[in-house]
Amino acid sequence: MKSEVVTLCEYASEHNGRLTIVDTFDAIIATKFPWRAYFSVASKIDLMGCTKDYKTVSMRIISAKDADKVVFEASSPFNHPESFGKLNLVANFKGLIFEEQGEYLFHVLFDSTIIAECMFKVILKNDE
Repeated sequence: MKSEVVTLCEYASEHNGRLTIVDTFDAIIATKFPWRAYFSVASKIDLMGCTKDYKTVSMRIISAKDADKVVFEASSPFNHPESFGKLNLVANFKGLIFEEQGEYLFHVLFDSTIIAECMFKVILKNDE
């Protein structure tokens, strides 16, 4: 099992196994804090050869400096497809609040194992 794609973007969608990603980036630019951010994260996971019976799939955003600072976390039961292939995951955030600037990590986890990771920054516009 491996991550093929994981990226922040303006918008992402998945339809019939096709992943659409629009305008990727690696920094969210805020004009003040706390900042309400609107963005998406898209990931494609290759499940070929995976034999482990995972029970849950989760996504989370945490501070890169302090893993206890969780900005977002959601889990769902994982239903194994009959034939393992590729799994597209999309998270569309509409007003996710960041309290401070810094580096953040987006994780995709199966049970408690991190399968995909994307680091990004939240910065003040004046600090570009």
